[in-house]
Amino acid sequence: MSGFDMNNYVDVEPLEIETGLPDEVCPIMYTDEYKQVMSVARRLMQEGEYSERALQLTSKAIALAPAFYTVWNYRYSIVEHLAKESGDVEGYMNKEMDWLDEVTLGNPKNYQIWSYRQALLKIHPAPSVKRELPILQIMIDDDTKNYHVWSYRKWCILFFQDFTNELTYADSLIQRDVYNNSAWTHRMFVMKHTNPSKHEVREEIEYTKKKIEIVPQNVSSWEYLRGLYEVFLDCEYDEETIKFAEKFTDDILKLDITVDKEVSALPNIESSYALEFLADVFAKIPSPENTNNAKKAYTALSLKYDPIRSALWNHKMGQLA
Repeated sequence: MSGFDMNNYVDVEPLEIETGLPDEVCPIMYTDEYKQVMSVARRLMQEGEYSERALQLTSKAIALAPAFYTVWNYRYSIVEHLAKESGDVEGYMNKEMDWLDEVTLGNPKNYQIWSYRQALLKIHPAPSVKRELPILQIMIDDDTKNYHVWSYRKWCILFFQDFTNELTYADSLIQRDVYNNSAWTHRMFVMKHTNPSKHEVREEIEYTKKKIEIVPQNVSSWEYLRGLYEVFLDCEYDEETIKFAEKFTDDILKLDITVDKEVSALPNIESSYALEFLADVFAKIPSPENTNNAKKAYTALSLKYDPIRSALWNHKMGQLA
């Protein structure tokens, strides 16, 4: 780490890390550098020193062990104290965010980083969502399914109450990869928090259908379609959507399907998820015909189209009236 010098801490009596204890099952092979840095850090934490040199030491400690949450907590306390003493809290916090951006880029799966970002924004006198978006863009471009980054993005838009570009952003990722379940999940998150009108929900249904037509065998888009009806339309499935799903199942529900049906007698279909969608729809709309269709769909899934989950389909069949 450039500019770091342990000579700045010669007056500090290290609080040594104990190793080689009699009951150690698997001794940790610390490097000499790690032991030196952490021993000094432990002493500064014990004494509650909130100084620039303590801040520099935490930078070194985090570089050596990015997941060491105790050091992150200590750094937060240091920043909180020094920012107040600086006379320019906003400027000091922005400088800390700049440092954090660099650490973030090198540690994309470290959840302590994202917790620390949240903590800083909460005490920042003028936090800005625009400042957070570029780093999020870089991180998601690097790994479009990084759970930690998506979780932080959700936290951010709730913290700032800014949903302006979120549907457009999710769409850009879905256009890149229609299978991206993280983007579909984010889209539903946004819909749930923006109180859409029925017209907007209908537009979203049409949007989803277009994506399904690109890749019918995609569980993410079918689950999203089902979610729209469950969350916003009280499971009131319309005939148009039912017919839309049926076109991917080769009219299989018109066949006589029982548990002793020969698997070879069942046709190939474009989407097992469409059949699962129909089974769920018919199970929710009580009538003798719909119940029979649901049973046939679950049976077909169990026999041929999704036999690995046959126990689930048989269980669902048993729940039908």
